[in-house]
Amino acid sequence: MFKSALNTLVLSFVFFMSGCGGASGPSTSELPKWFLNPPASNPVFYYGVGEGDSVDAAKANALAQIGGTISTSVSSDLEINTNVTNDVINENIKSQTKSSIEKIKFTGAEVVENAQSGGKIYTLVKVDRGVLFSAQKSEMDISYNKMNSLYESSKNGNVLDLMKNTTSIHQLANNVSVKLPILKAISSDFNKAKYEKEILDIFSTTRDAKRKAMVYVSYDKNAKGEAAVVKNHISSYGMTLVSNPSSVKTKKNLLKLHVSKTAKKENVKTNDPRLKGASFARVVVTLDTKDYANKTLANNRIEVINISKDGYNAAVAKTKKFEREIDRRGILKILLDSAK
Repeated sequence: MFKSALNTLVLSFVFFMSGCGGASGPSTSELPKWFLNPPASNPVFYYGVGEGDSVDAAKANALAQIGGTISTSVSSDLEINTNVTNDVINENIKSQTKSSIEKIKFTGAEVVENAQSGGKIYTLVKVDRGVLFSAQKSEMDISYNKMNSLYESSKNGNVLDLMKNTTSIHQLANNVSVKLPILKAISSDFNKAKYEKEILDIFSTTRDAKRKAMVYVSYDKNAKGEAAVVKNHISSYGMTLVSNPSSVKTKKNLLKLHVSKTAKKENVKTNDPRLKGASFARVVVTLDTKDYANKTLANNRIEVINISKDGYNAAVAKTKKFEREIDRRGILKILLDSAK
């Protein structure tokens, strides 16, 4: 369909130009027959024709036509198969796949015919599908092997390692997913379903990792409000809060977080009438994360200045700025990564 539409467009353009008195373009009879009726692509070779002011430009346009042929097959495949996790990811993969097609390096492209007519170069190019497939598969294998290596090492460690590496694993899985429909378009024998199943299993396992993470939160008496904020974020993220760390059966999935707080008065001079009579408190909250063996995993410090017209103690007790900082950093980074 793509080739037929292109041929119709080429012929229409030629007839239009030949009908214009001042046109200098070649007539249909002057164009190479292989340009007007190029060989059909087959399971062994892609064929494309191109026109340009130079051999390189004509070849580039011919390869762009082959890219269009691949893109048509890929678009059809993506519309039929939307197996990856959710609509947002599917749309992201569709967009990135189309972009990836535009960047394909056509390894093994061969110029079959060249002709010059009316100051233009006309080219017929063929691309060996087997060579192209091998090149694209090699590119995919880089991401695939990295994904599997990181996933297996994280999965075989503990759930915390898996959670920490989830973003990197998902990015690599996305890179693989982008290549799958392209490889299927090039070779109908390619087993795309095998890779899709592996990726779905990875997404499923990484989602479950949150639920398997057990977090015990302890706190100093004066940090109860901040601890409540942290607990809420842990629950919202999908992790499980426990009231007794000794009750956790799979010890390697246990996180122990301690929240402590210090505060001191701040003497702030301001001309802002809205702050007249207000008290200022510099509050420092320390979040210390350890594993089941009491090995420190992360140590984070959040410092804010709270303001209250209800006195210094009220300023110390405020948690809104602290919560905004938790939102900004992300609860997972707070738990597993020390601030640099």
